[in-house]
Amino acid sequence: MKIGKRHVMLAGLVLALGAAVGLNWKLAPTERFVWPTGQTTVSDSELGKAKYVSADVSSDAKETGTTAVSPLSESRFNRQNARDAVLDQLEKQLKDASSDPVLKAQALESRTAHINNIQKENTTETLIKAKGYSDCMVFINDGKVTVLLPESDGLTADKVSVVTEIVTSQTGVQVKDITITPVK
Repeated sequence: MKIGKRHVMLAGLVLALGAAVGLNWKLAPTERFVWPTGQTTVSDSELGKAKYVSADVSSDAKETGTTAVSPLSESRFNRQNARDAVLDQLEKQLKDASSDPVLKAQALESRTAHINNIQKENTTETLIKAKGYSDCMVFINDGKVTVLLPESDGLTADKVSVVTEIVTSQTGVQVKDITITPVK
């Protein structure tokens, strides 16, 4: 086999790469990592032990009592679980080949209604929060709307009328079918 310029060049690159890896291994700190700010030092044994955090309270926090669970967060979680269960059941009915065509049509209609209600609830919640409320929840069920608002936001008659106006414009229900409930 003839050794050409390519082979010599590849051998040189392999040697250079090996030297770079060896130098990196020799010169890299093994005991501690220092963050760019230089303020905090973390040992190798602590790396990878990070926990995910979010706005929702984890089950660890509920068990230890380190963070208070807001009633609206808990209701939002329960609502999402109930929605998922209903939509899964309707999806199974739609996919069932042996199911009656009338039942499939009813399941499709029900699923569409649920999805429309979810969209209306989300839009209404977003608009209410845009008016200055720290949090809220909207439930649409059988042509009636329930709105949960934090008591700490101070429910005055003016604020209730603004919320009522948003709900009627987004959902199309009458004022008599709207319930606004303060939550502690």
